[in-house]
Amino acid sequence: MNGYFLLQRCRVPSVVSVATSVFVVAFTVLFASAGHFVRFAQTGGEVLATVMSLVIFTVPGVILGAQLGSRVASHIPQQVLERGLGVLFILVAALTLGEVIL
Repeated sequence: MNGYFLLQRCRVPSVVSVATSVFVVAFTVLFASAGHFVRFAQTGGEVLATVMSLVIFTVPGVILGAQLGSRVASHIPQQVLERGLGVLFILVAALTLGEVIL
């Protein structure tokens, strides 16, 4: 919703809108992850090992994906990025709605 508001209502360029949205998500994820990590550390055992395995393999993928994504986005026209972001939001909403209904 934040990305749509910045793009359509405030007429902020998509590059700034995407960067702002990513920053907000990253900040939220940082604090949520810290809270979950404390909980998993208290539980310990196999749960903590599973979580650490996911983190070890996910973090490099996110870092590489962010670097590649920013370079690819700089070569795509703004209108295509906006439409692609809209399609992505609709897809995520449909998947989330599907999980809630089923």
